[in-house]
Amino acid sequence: MSGIPIRSSIHERGVALITAIVIVSIASIAAVAMTHELQLNIRRSSNIFAADQGYLYTLGSEAWSRGMLIRDLNNKKQDGNYDGLDEDWAQELPPTPVEGGQVQAVTTCLQARFNLNNLYLNEDASDADKQVANDNLALFQRLLAILELPESIAQATADWLDEDIKSLYPDGAEDLEYLDLDQPYRTANGFMASPTELRLIKGVDREVYEKLAPYITTLPEQTKINVNTADALIIQALAENLNQADAEQLISEREEEPFTQPNAFVQKLKALLDENKVKSDQITSLISVESQYFQMETVVRMESSSQRLVSLLYKGDEDVIVISRTLGAF
Repeated sequence: MSGIPIRSSIHERGVALITAIVIVSIASIAAVAMTHELQLNIRRSSNIFAADQGYLYTLGSEAWSRGMLIRDLNNKKQDGNYDGLDEDWAQELPPTPVEGGQVQAVTTCLQARFNLNNLYLNEDASDADKQVANDNLALFQRLLAILELPESIAQATADWLDEDIKSLYPDGAEDLEYLDLDQPYRTANGFMASPTELRLIKGVDREVYEKLAPYITTLPEQTKINVNTADALIIQALAENLNQADAEQLISEREEEPFTQPNAFVQKLKALLDENKVKSDQITSLISVESQYFQMETVVRMESSSQRLVSLLYKGDEDVIVISRTLGAF
C-alpha cells in the first residue's frame, strides 16, 4: 500500500513534464511563425518603400527632361525654330548616384522615326491628304527595302489603319484575312496606340518587328520626320537613289550646321543627287526641322529593385506636357 502514492507521484511528474514540453514546443513554433511573419512584413515594407522611392526618382527625372524641353522652347522664341541633337535636351543623363541607388535617363526625339500612323487615311480624305499618305507609304516601303524586309508590310499596315474594310492594295489585308486565323481578330481601322501593334499585321513576326522597332513609332497624330534628329537609315529612306554614304554625309554636315528650314535639306539633296531626281514637293511634305514629340526613358536601380519609366512628352507652343507614362517594357 505504501508504494502506490510514489507511483502516482512519478506519473504526475511525467505528465507535467510532457505538458511542459508540449507548451514550450507550441510557444517555440508560435515564436518562429511570428518571427517569420515579422521578417516578411519588414521585407515587404522595405520593397514597397524602395519601389515608391524609385518611382519618385523616375518622376524627378521626367521633370528634369521636361524642364530641358521648356528651356529649349523658351530659347526658340529668341534663337529660331529647329530641334537638333546639339541641344541640351538631347544630352543623356549618365548613371547618377542618389540615396539608395542610381538614376540614368535619356530623352529622344520620336520624330526621328517613321510614324506608322502617317499611313492612316479616312474615308473623306482630300486629294492632298491622299497624296501625303501615298508619299509616306513610299517612304515606309523604302525603309523596309533598306532593312531587307518585305515591302508588302507597308501595304498591309496601310490597310490595317484605314477606316474601311476593303483591301486597297494588292499586298494589303483586311478583316476577312485576319478573321480566318486560328486566333481571329479584326483590323484597327484607326490609329495604332503602340508600335507593338505592328506584330498583329500580316507578314510581321518577332524577327521582323525587332529589326524594324528602332525606326518606327506611333504618335497620336500625323507627323513629319525631323531631318536634324533622324539617323542615316531614315534619311536614306526619304528620297529615292539616296545611298548610305550620301545619308551619312548629310548627317555629318548637319552636326556642324543644323538645318533651320526644310528647304535647306532639299538643297543639300540636290547638291548630292541629280537635281531632276529630287522631288522637292514630295520630300518637303515628309520632313520638318522641328519636333513636338519626345520620349524620356529613365532607369532607376535601387539596392533591391529597379524601375524603368517611359514618358511621352509633347512640346506645344507655350508648354511641355506629359501625354503618357509606361512602367516596365514599352
